Amino acid sequence: MNDKTEIKKNLKRDAAINAAMLMMFWLFYYLISYISPELSELIVKDTGSSAYENLNIFIFYVLLYPVGFSLIFLVYRKITKNTEKPKITSYLKKPATSPGWTAKWIFLTIGASYAASYSSAILFLLLEALLGIRLSAATMQTDPSLFGIITTLIATTVFAPVFEELFFRCTLFGNVRSYGTSSMIIACGFTFGIWHANYPQFLMAAVMGICSCFLLEKTGSVFPSMIVHFIFNSIGATMSVLLSSTGILQGDPMTQSEEMTAQLMENPLICIAILLMCLMVIVILVVWLVFMIIEITDHRESFCLEKKNTELSEKKKFALYMTQPFMLIVMLFMLGLTIYRALGGEM
Repeated sequence: MNDKTEIKKNLKRDAAINAAMLMMFWLFYYLISYISPELSELIVKDTGSSAYENLNIFIFYVLLYPVGFSLIFLVYRKITKNTEKPKITSYLKKPATSPGWTAKWIFLTIGASYAASYSSAILFLLLEALLGIRLSAATMQTDPSLFGIITTLIATTVFAPVFEELFFRCTLFGNVRSYGTSSMIIACGFTFGIWHANYPQFLMAAVMGICSCFLLEKTGSVFPSMIVHFIFNSIGATMSVLLSSTGILQGDPMTQSEEMTAQLMENPLICIAILLMCLMVIVILVVWLVFMIIEITDHRESFCLEKKNTELSEKKKFALYMTQPFMLIVMLFMLGLTIYRALGGEM
């Protein structure tokens, strides 16, 4: 068996392993979605109360992240036990790059993610206008109670940055990064985007995923991408809490603009806080654009990646990974779920 054939065989095998890990996540997701209401009802009998809803969400996130992802990591380690795959803990170290370079690229990743988020919003607004349809997005509403706020903050600023980065960067990308550079970075970044199964998040999460894989490849550490994830989610969670506290997210934003404005005016401090956060994001985007232009013109070496397994082109490796039968099935499932939810379906 020649080197090219061996690379193809191993890449397809590891793509199947990644697909199995992704499918395991979705199986846990729906199993926990069924279990958490039952557990919540044992503690809070009134299933229509906000206390029950908040407890249900809290139990769901605890079972999904610390429990569910930990089980996935154990299964992954068992599958790759007799291979030379790096352990997840091997990425829990100080970045190999300088603090200045690392900080710069953390900022560039955050800026790129926001640029993708706003571009996606504009793109889908135009799509809705052209097709005359209204797409449904996952709600960002947070219960304004103390328990609701704590649950949101723990889930979005602690659980997601830690467990999602360990899963997507250290496990999925770590499993295939030895085959190629740009091919595996783009493949795993795209997977992170479509995994969210929420159309407004797809482009933003895909760009964040690609940049985060790039950070891991360059630094050898998962901590920079965890910081990116934490900062991005913290801003989003804070905005969600502020907006939810005014009741502004309860109606249809396309038909209740006057009511929304009135609600904001009734809460001037919250209105100021929201405006300041929006201004901060705009400043991030402007500074990001300047920094990115400087990086492209003066520091092109920053974008260089180590060439791996040059017997196959990066395009070929990307195609082999994405078209592996099990991976293709999982990708189509997540795409179908994204479309289903966008059209108003709930699962």
